[in-house]
Amino acid sequence: MTLLLAPLAACSNVKGDYPSTPIIPNAAINVADGLTIALEDLVMGGAVIGVLYYVVDPLAPNWTVTTLRLSDDRYRFDLRMKRIHMGGEGEAYQLFQSRAEDLMRGQGYSAYTIARYQEGQESNWISERVASGDIVLKR
Repeated sequence: MTLLLAPLAACSNVKGDYPSTPIIPNAAINVADGLTIALEDLVMGGAVIGVLYYVVDPLAPNWTVTTLRLSDDRYRFDLRMKRIHMGGEGEAYQLFQSRAEDLMRGQGYSAYTIARYQEGQESNWISERVASGDIVLKR
């Protein structure tokens, strides 16, 4: 948290016609007997929670799926898991099958065959789970 506030500390030496009162008043909230929380701590805590929520985004899907049509009856699915996630590591094959069944029904086919399927990890600054597979639709 100190690292986040370091740039703001440099602003205290700025001269000019700026208001001398702080943006966040020097106040505290009395939560219970003997327990008070400084208003600036509440604001900073809310900001940290907001940034964490933005980065992690627990409501976003864990996987993104890209569908590529290879021919009239052959499709490729590329799945990529988001880098910062909360669970969902074992969902790739289930999601692959679900997308294949949805595509099969949507195209009016009665079955599909998995021609290729593989899972792995790509090592970037944060490791990312990936999966890829091809299906062939059958009448």
